[in-house]
Amino acid sequence: MKTAMFFILTALKWLVVPALFLVLALAAFLKFAPVFGAAPDAASKAKIEQASNFNGSVFTNLRPTSMENDEREKPSLLKWLSSSLNPPEGKHPAEPLPSKRLDANALVDGSITWLGHSTVLVKTAGKTLLFDPVFHRASPVFLTGKPFATTNPPKLADLPPIDAILISHDHYDHLDYRTITAIHAKVGHFFVPLGVKAHLQRWGVAEEKITELGWYEAAQLGALRFTLTPSRHFSSRRLSNRDSTLWGGWVLKAPALSLFFSGDSGYDPEFAKIGEQFGPFDIACIENGTYDLQWPQIHMLPEEGVQAALDLRAHRVLPIHWAKFDLAYHTWKDPVERFTLAARGKNLQVATPKIGQSFTLDRLPQEPWWEDVK
Repeated sequence: MKTAMFFILTALKWLVVPALFLVLALAAFLKFAPVFGAAPDAASKAKIEQASNFNGSVFTNLRPTSMENDEREKPSLLKWLSSSLNPPEGKHPAEPLPSKRLDANALVDGSITWLGHSTVLVKTAGKTLLFDPVFHRASPVFLTGKPFATTNPPKLADLPPIDAILISHDHYDHLDYRTITAIHAKVGHFFVPLGVKAHLQRWGVAEEKITELGWYEAAQLGALRFTLTPSRHFSSRRLSNRDSTLWGGWVLKAPALSLFFSGDSGYDPEFAKIGEQFGPFDIACIENGTYDLQWPQIHMLPEEGVQAALDLRAHRVLPIHWAKFDLAYHTWKDPVERFTLAARGKNLQVATPKIGQSFTLDRLPQEPWWEDVK
């Protein structure tokens, strides 16, 4: 009997101790890992508390916004993980996506380069700007968020010196810890929504290089003017800090370019207001991916993205937020197929560059390159 009890206790020790160690390690990672960012300092908190859409605890949208559609199946983390780890046919590309290697020396004033998902490089008025740079996983852990394979993966080493980085919100597919820590030394300035400054500071960015704005606040960089505009979304980098930082889109006004960058957003009447106040736009970079009827108010369906571009009074549109990560249930081609179909017959030119391909407004790429990819 004593021998049996000894073996039982020994077995429990070898099971319980590693399990306890893993739990403690996970807790320490979630609490202390820099990838999760930091809480706003006193100066940021004071500005946050003055924001019109801060309710004393969290930021809110202009209109009541649900994370899910109560009339349908609620979003399921297990279902999403299963779909991501065992994707059905067509959900991921079966071969590397055709892409171009960025040639920084070939960039001309007025050039726009889509680097996949929502990462957009813009050169105008002698300044080089980078929106939502993500060059690694869209996740803090290795299980999810791996980019699709491309023939010429975008590389940080190929980037030119950056005059300014603009961030739309702090989700992992828009604010990448590894990217920021790798390149912030060759970035002149960062423009971010309220509260996001704290993340950058923890990652080594000097406070004087960061400007944080509330909705409809503007900042100047030489001849360029940036205005943060409302979007219908949310923020968080950990389970405990949802909506503690602001989210939004960006209006860029330059002498020879008027551009709108949507960030992430559900469809909202505010697009028309932005169009009236700041439009018309030469081009709008509009979210087009990670949508589902399970969460219809925080991401747009492709058809809604087309309508948003029209509301904004944009002459041209670049669909972004697709062809890099698997973050929803739709197939990888679905966003661009539906978007281009919805735009037919509308007074709207759709740019469809390959990842890494630079273009100018007078030479808009419109090749349906995805049709040749399995």
